[in-house]
Amino acid sequence: MQIRALLVLAVLAPAAGTLAGSTITPGEQIDLDVDYLHVKAGSARISLGKAEGAVWPVILQGRTEGLSGMLDIREHLVSYWDSQARLPRGSDSNSIEIGDRHSDRASYDRPAGKVHVQVHRPGKLLEKSFDVPPDVQDMAGALLYVRLQRLAPGTHLELPLFANGQSVTLSVDVVGKDRLQTPAGTWDTLRIRLQTALKGSFQSRQTTIWLSDDDRHVPVKISADFAVGSVVATLRAYKAGGEVARR
Repeated sequence: MQIRALLVLAVLAPAAGTLAGSTITPGEQIDLDVDYLHVKAGSARISLGKAEGAVWPVILQGRTEGLSGMLDIREHLVSYWDSQARLPRGSDSNSIEIGDRHSDRASYDRPAGKVHVQVHRPGKLLEKSFDVPPDVQDMAGALLYVRLQRLAPGTHLELPLFANGQSVTLSVDVVGKDRLQTPAGTWDTLRIRLQTALKGSFQSRQTTIWLSDDDRHVPVKISADFAVGSVVATLRAYKAGGEVARR
């Protein structure tokens, strides 16, 4: 059902707080419908928490629905992004995956070039450290970085990435433009191809993301082909930041 893998790939949320040259603001909320093999399988919400000093949380929630809801998969992930360094400090996630309940935590030691990972399951704690480049991103941080760039067909980016216990390179290529019709309206988009050497549940034959062709770079559609089938997330509703963040 690959919901978890797609949800992590979907973490395109912006930083909470307007950055120079960006129209991204706190309070933005992005709702996506997730289809597996062309059948409604679940939903995802990407939102922004309140900034705590330089740390801005990117919050992702997702769950299975419909017929797929018989296989209970629920995800709640928070990535803590440092707005000054433009790098994640760490992340927390709570997951239920077909009866497997676990809580994961990652923290980055930049000077030492390490990421420390804890996985909590009932009655069990697994701790492990991995060597990573000092400027490594998690998936949320990497795609946040991409959203904040000036993008056009022909743009190529390569970023060090840590995900699923693996340190790899994320290649990003803007390969074209498309006009897409979604439940949230019609959007002019940039078509972006992502490639990594990730293995396991995160291994995708091809991942394509369509971002709005404007300064916001809103995720409009995400398509990932896995060995067990294709998963597509489509924008259902978009709410710009501003008013929500000031409440």
